[in-house]
Amino acid sequence: MKFLEVRLKNWKNFGSANFELSNRTFIMGANAAGKSNLLDVFRFLKDVTTNGLQKAVNSRGGIKKVRYLNARNKNYIEIFVRLADNREDISVEWTYTLQFNSAGGRHENRDINISLEKITCGNNILCDRKYSDGDYLSNQFTYLEQPAMNMKYRALYECFKGISYVNIIPQLIRESDSFIPSVAAEDFYGRNLLESISASPARNRTSKLNIINKILKLAVPQFSNLEYKQDEKGRPHLQVKYEHFRPQGAYQQEDQFSDGTLRLLGIIWAILDGPGVLLLEEPELYLHSEIIKQLPMFIANAQKSKLVKNRQVIISSHSYDLIDTDTIDLDEIVILEPGKEGTIIEKASKSETARAKIEAGYTPADAVIPKVTPKGILEGQLSLFDFI
Repeated sequence: MKFLEVRLKNWKNFGSANFELSNRTFIMGANAAGKSNLLDVFRFLKDVTTNGLQKAVNSRGGIKKVRYLNARNKNYIEIFVRLADNREDISVEWTYTLQFNSAGGRHENRDINISLEKITCGNNILCDRKYSDGDYLSNQFTYLEQPAMNMKYRALYECFKGISYVNIIPQLIRESDSFIPSVAAEDFYGRNLLESISASPARNRTSKLNIINKILKLAVPQFSNLEYKQDEKGRPHLQVKYEHFRPQGAYQQEDQFSDGTLRLLGIIWAILDGPGVLLLEEPELYLHSEIIKQLPMFIANAQKSKLVKNRQVIISSHSYDLIDTDTIDLDEIVILEPGKEGTIIEKASKSETARAKIEAGYTPADAVIPKVTPKGILEGQLSLFDFI
């Protein structure tokens, strides 16, 4: 399944928003524009299916932290998503609508009431519940999160549950005590990267590591022979041969890899690992600009491979280098611009200025980055030297 469209009402800094997604979508915006909040919509849907609505809201600080600050009379939160199911050569569209609000009360983690939940598949309405349909307790749980209730739309449940969020933090991979059993909470920051690699079937793991080895050899010329190893306690490790001043070189493990190497390795593994929707947050961190420029094409090629099975990848960034390529279409870029009534979302292809620059031969970076750069910086008003 792939997300085609998202509509939001009163979600964090989005009073009202509506945008479409591609198989590869770049969410571009300045700092504090709401990129993480937009990605969190998909993470929220995953949390609802795995942990339930109440925990999904309370883990984000409660309804006050989730709801748009300028919400007026209709202050409920609403999330609508439209998806395409292209399995088995059959294309079917699904929609899911969830509308909820606080049940009231003074407790900080107050209960959440569902006022609307609707699921459609093609022309069929599989679920259409309203607040008046249930009692106080039943209105706290979505039908989607309940296995006894969601058999008709289990495919939608599996899609949301299969969403992966990745924002690799190299220090967590490098720490010697970072190994955590798989029963632990979901790993977002790469702490369990080695365990994930270890859990992959041997043949599949070797195929992925061979691809990573070729990339690392180009990005880090001193590296070669990337291998999976286990120590005497059975803990997983990654090992490479590092060529230096000694004729035979030396072997290194992940605790000696640079931040950029670990970040690149983790991102590539995440792209190659699994068919579910993948959320990548600011992949440019720690990486050389020339590597970042090639990442979009790598994702596109990976999506065509049998290993990845055409998975959807949604990337948030404010990097010029990431979209400084003619291999990205404006229709794949979503622009976030803060406004007086919350953040505004616009497809880059709908911007006349952006289209004109592309027609003039500019790259998407030249067309889009000026729109997401803070005005004060763009006009030369900000100089860090002025504050010393």
